[in-house]
Amino acid sequence: MERKETENKKRKKLELDKLSNLPSDVTEQILSYLPIKEAVRTSVLSSNWRHKWATLRRLVFDDRTANRNISIQRVIDHVLLLHEGPIDTFKFSTKNYLENCEFDRWILYLSRFSVKEFILERRSSFNKYNISSYLFSCKDLTHLGLRNCWINPPSNVKGFAMLKNLDIRNVRVAKDVLEKIIVGSPLLERMILCDLVSVGVLKVDAPNLQFLKVVGVSEEIKLQNVPNLVDVSIGQTRIDHNEASRRSCSKLLQYFLSLPGIQRLTIEGCLLEQCDINSFPLPTELPELLSCLNFLSVSMRLNSLDDILVATLLLRSSPALQVLEIEVRQESKSNAKKQVTDWLNNNRLIWEFTKLRRLKVTGFSCVTGEVNFLDYLFSSFPALQELEISFRDNNKMGKRLKAAAGGDYNNRKCTFNQLRIMKVTNCSGVKAEAAYIKFLLSSSHVLNTMILQPVSAGISWELVELMIWFNRFSAHAELKS
Repeated sequence: MERKETENKKRKKLELDKLSNLPSDVTEQILSYLPIKEAVRTSVLSSNWRHKWATLRRLVFDDRTANRNISIQRVIDHVLLLHEGPIDTFKFSTKNYLENCEFDRWILYLSRFSVKEFILERRSSFNKYNISSYLFSCKDLTHLGLRNCWINPPSNVKGFAMLKNLDIRNVRVAKDVLEKIIVGSPLLERMILCDLVSVGVLKVDAPNLQFLKVVGVSEEIKLQNVPNLVDVSIGQTRIDHNEASRRSCSKLLQYFLSLPGIQRLTIEGCLLEQCDINSFPLPTELPELLSCLNFLSVSMRLNSLDDILVATLLLRSSPALQVLEIEVRQESKSNAKKQVTDWLNNNRLIWEFTKLRRLKVTGFSCVTGEVNFLDYLFSSFPALQELEISFRDNNKMGKRLKAAAGGDYNNRKCTFNQLRIMKVTNCSGVKAEAAYIKFLLSSSHVLNTMILQPVSAGISWELVELMIWFNRFSAHAELKS
């Protein structure tokens, strides 16, 4: 017995020696994957590990870092006090109230280092923090992320010479200050602006900008010098149907559609809902085709003719489109079902998207209007190779899903000559879903992979029947679940 205990002690000591003798870059990488609380605890492993955590280059704190006995302020103060060497990243995310002087002290400390990434997320809008002017002394910043703050820097601020990524959300900042920061950051490649306050008409002068995301900014944005901008994401978070808001949305969309080299366009939230193609200055035809656009993602209501008209305008203007993603919005009720159906029947797409290879639809519920719209699209996608359908949460749909298009697809015609992969997710197995999946499978003559992911571990009898039918339908096909 004693011999066995001795051997166990030797084995543990040997394992600890191996751990202690790891190269410094390996131990640093291991510690970087741990929460800061767990990284500090490694100091008890051995004398060699006692101070390893103190050289971490990436410091990430959140509300889970503290406990009942030790506040988050004390934890951060302790870590910064004992830290040795450079700090590349400092990230702090909290929903709790902290005095502004706490943030001022930490930023002052970090300004003495060559910190490259600074992220401050205050997840409570109460008592916004006015960013310390010491932040603008961090000349080596490459990434700056701020949430629920005020930016009111000194008048002589010039931006950040090394900044490549700017992400500010729910921030109060004057227009001229933001413009000065942007133009003073000539290396800027990615910029996210969400729910900004007091911005006004913003002029963007960023010659190296490649990605721009704008959400909840109702004022105009003028792109003056963005020759490398290829990826754009826009959206609205506040639904406001007054005339000024709708005109701003139409102008906002027009600015981005005027970019000749745009390759990826994402339209989020209720933006299309506020763009009225008939009443406001969004054209029925774009002056120039989006000849470089290969990815389009839209959030739209399929029971709204306004949304369909704007989406169709984008499709008609994108001959090089390869990937199309549609998020189905169902927040608003519509009494124009017949109007939408008649328009879809009378305005079939008369051209073919020969380059489109992938279609993804999320929030699908099998109601007749949604099925009609997909029929409308399928007729123009002869080269479609991959189709993904993600159903809407059955609990949110209630009786509506059970009363959806009941599965009579005998009068519908659809043919996929190149579709090889079909993925169905969030499937609850109700009859409407199973019937639509079966309809798609029967229209796919060269399908070789069917991926089925139910919403829960339990599989309904309808899905079991579907699997059996699929195996009989295609002996060479692969079924994944």
